[in-house]
Amino acid sequence: MNKKTPEALWHALAWIIYTFLLYIVNHLTKPNITILGALFIQLPFCSTFYISIFFLQLNKTKSILWGIFSFFIVFIFMGGISFLYIYHVLPFWGIIMYTSKSINQFLQSATLGYIQYFAYAMLYFYLKEALRKERELRLLQEEKSKIEQQKIQKELENAILKQQELNAQKEKLQFEYAFLQAQINPHFLHNTLNVLFSQALKYSPVLADNILKLSRIMRYSLESLEFKSGRVSLQKELEHLQTLLDIYNLRFGNSKNILFSIEGELCGQILPPLSIITIVENAFKYGDLKDPNHPMQIKVVLQPKEIYFYCFNKKRKSNIQLSSLNIGITNLSKRLDAYFKDMYTINTQNDEEFYTFELVVKN
Repeated sequence: MNKKTPEALWHALAWIIYTFLLYIVNHLTKPNITILGALFIQLPFCSTFYISIFFLQLNKTKSILWGIFSFFIVFIFMGGISFLYIYHVLPFWGIIMYTSKSINQFLQSATLGYIQYFAYAMLYFYLKEALRKERELRLLQEEKSKIEQQKIQKELENAILKQQELNAQKEKLQFEYAFLQAQINPHFLHNTLNVLFSQALKYSPVLADNILKLSRIMRYSLESLEFKSGRVSLQKELEHLQTLLDIYNLRFGNSKNILFSIEGELCGQILPPLSIITIVENAFKYGDLKDPNHPMQIKVVLQPKEIYFYCFNKKRKSNIQLSSLNIGITNLSKRLDAYFKDMYTINTQNDEEFYTFELVVKN
């Protein structure tokens, strides 16, 4: 059933009720009238109603003169059709509306009936138009409200994005400030060590030499932040590793519990800065260097296109968690991923008593 079917049913029901009411009223004066006769009599007026609506619909886009002209055209057309219908068709069915064939009586009745049903058509048409316009206006307002809500939602989303952007800029400034502080403080310490070296040189050359070694380690740590390539020569890394070992040997009184060996030749091998030093420093921090039966072992094996690094130490018996070491290895893995993706391997063995670290970097 299409969308117009319900409206047609309502029209049919309205005409049936209206015709039944007319039948009851006319039955009082004309007892011989039938329901079928009342229905046949009503057909010309019903046709006038819908033809008038049709022309009213046409008049929406035309001038008022066209409306007046169409009014008389419909009246003349329906008058002629009604005359033939009333005086020639209905009598054939035994229905007599007018006993007299006076044209004046017909014109009077036809004019009143046409005006009456044309008025019904106008009332129906303009009421329906008013309801249609009200519905369109409501839909337009709903659409406008929806657009306004979407606009507000869009502005809210833009505001959120702008706030997120401002927060990101704020965080960036905070990171830059923190990084600047991290640079200033080590630089200050490095410069201070140089001053101490100059002063200690007058009193103890040994102390001055160790201060110089510490200053070199500090300088290398600072320089590692400035390497744009993210890589340094292995020779530079090993030089500063030896400096670090010299400092710790001084601390432990030239302990023989550190075994350091290099096998192979330097051939321009490269790796991220502080890669080896970070692991060795953590081994010093968490390792037990007092057991001569289990000395700390540091081994570097060099090949023309490969670096093998091995570090072994006995673990100190304490409740210290190795979170710092884990962070150091994670950071090392990220740096290796950036410049040696799929060109390195890291293996660790964390036993109850010993810790082993192995790194292979392909060049």
